[in-house]
Amino acid sequence: MADEVAVREQAETVRRLKQEKADPDEIAKEVAKLLEMKAQLGGDEGKHKFVLKTPKGTRDYGPRQMAIRERVFSAVISCFRRHGAQVIDTPVFELKETLTGKYGEDSKLIYDLKDQGGELLALRYDLTVPFARYLAMNKLSTIKRYHIAKVYRRDNPAMTRGRYREFYQCDFDIAGQFDPMIPDAECLKVVHEILSDLQLGDFVIKVNDRRILDGMFAVCGVPDPKFRTICSSVDKLDKMSWEEVRSEMVAEKGLCPEAAQRIGDYVRLQGGLELVEQLLQDPKLSQNKLAREGLGDMKLLFEYLTLFGITGKV
Repeated sequence: MADEVAVREQAETVRRLKQEKADPDEIAKEVAKLLEMKAQLGGDEGKHKFVLKTPKGTRDYGPRQMAIRERVFSAVISCFRRHGAQVIDTPVFELKETLTGKYGEDSKLIYDLKDQGGELLALRYDLTVPFARYLAMNKLSTIKRYHIAKVYRRDNPAMTRGRYREFYQCDFDIAGQFDPMIPDAECLKVVHEILSDLQLGDFVIKVNDRRILDGMFAVCGVPDPKFRTICSSVDKLDKMSWEEVRSEMVAEKGLCPEAAQRIGDYVRLQGGLELVEQLLQDPKLSQNKLAREGLGDMKLLFEYLTLFGITGKV
């Protein structure tokens, strides 16, 4: 007869095989074995069943996964240090008022904690807001820093697609006053060096300037109050088709169909320096001050990236 410990171990085996995307036949065999063991264990109505599992949206990492993580972190950290960055660390939770209102619609994904000693706290959502708080508290105006740590999001997890509630971020930031686009170019050089070192295969680095996006929204007829919420929809184009994004903007967020269609004509364009040149000649975008400034800086950025020899990947 199967006992509860054996059933839990078998359930863990099934979960691990699914996470590792093992052979479907092997998974089916282990699931059948689990069901048989559960049937043997039946008949204990009223007995409390204590299930050993990780919380939804989280996972354990065994020695094999940790070996890979350590290899990745080693490459990331050595690159950050090579570029002169210093490491900092911040608490895993912050005052709730420090975090709320900083993430727009995503503020609802912040994990609130119960009142502790008269303070309302929340788990950090990313490493950027804690960094801004660190700069302000320490009256720092210039620093090049990196920070590697776990962050938390009260999201609907999709673990087969790498969407977790607890995960690591590796941040590299340059704070201070510099000539335009020089720090931006260095950040892209850092990303390029890391991805090349890890030998992940071919890759493309996507860059964005919020001024171009805001200028685009303006010439497409998006009302000012809807800029942020429409931007949130456009950000989903990596995960959703244009038709789904368009439907969200029109049906859920009240954007007129004509404006949505004009946005679609822009956001489905792809390219590097040649696209920047094309948009600079666009009769509508070129008349918008924000878009013109953003495209001008983007053109300057590509000049620096040419010196770094990485324009083909951006």
